[in-house]
Amino acid sequence: MPVDYHIHLERGPFSLDYLREFVRVATGRGLREIGFSEHPYHFRECRGIYPTENPWIDAQWARRLEEYVRLVEQAKELGFPVKLGMEWDYIPGHEEEVARILEAYPWDYAIGSVHWLRNERRWWAIDDPNEREEWDRQDPAQVYHQYFRHIEAAAASGLFDVIGHVDVVKIFGYRPSEEMTALYEEVARVLWRAGVCVEVSSAGWYKPVREVYPGPQILRILARLGVPVVPSSDAHEPDHVGRDFDRILALIREAGYTQIWTFTARSRSPLPLP
Repeated sequence: MPVDYHIHLERGPFSLDYLREFVRVATGRGLREIGFSEHPYHFRECRGIYPTENPWIDAQWARRLEEYVRLVEQAKELGFPVKLGMEWDYIPGHEEEVARILEAYPWDYAIGSVHWLRNERRWWAIDDPNEREEWDRQDPAQVYHQYFRHIEAAAASGLFDVIGHVDVVKIFGYRPSEEMTALYEEVARVLWRAGVCVEVSSAGWYKPVREVYPGPQILRILARLGVPVVPSSDAHEPDHVGRDFDRILALIREAGYTQIWTFTARSRSPLPLP
């Protein structure tokens, strides 16, 4: 009975009826509980976690954070097996604002992800299809090194319980020509020292790269160092909840893991693999 803590409501209304559709699919796929992890750029209260010179964020405000929190808390009160989370964008220099919001609400867990990098011209979203052409202007090796330095900083910040899609930088299939094993091992050591979990996410199979997050090489390194993991779908609609979890759990077992983790009120507990 695994869990899926990376689920987004953003494509529908913040309503119990819509939330119930995610729970229905999860129950049908044998999940014990699910967690909602909305993107903070939807909420005006979270504007401060982004650089002021990123105008894309200003066009995304449509909802109130209180509305989201209240919905998930109401679902809990009604007995739905749900948890409250957020997929935070980690951007160096904005840690205090993330910490402020984390302290203000009853989160069960916090996912830290890196979506934005700063190049010589501007901030760009490395996994946004509308920004894909920016990759053609960049050296993939340089981008990978910058990206994974941000991942290390996110883990070391102490803000997050889980690191989201840890190698999403590969999403469009751009790969460095240089050998990256030493970098991956260094990142894994930082993750282990920080005590954070890492997602094993089926979402990558449905992106241009067609590869699980993290890829087999990184997953083996994480397992060797004992970095804890959680399964994830990164669902953006009900039918994506728990998608391909049979394959995900098989990969986790094959890597040598015997347990995954659950979260309540920012506290982590082990769950033996089924």
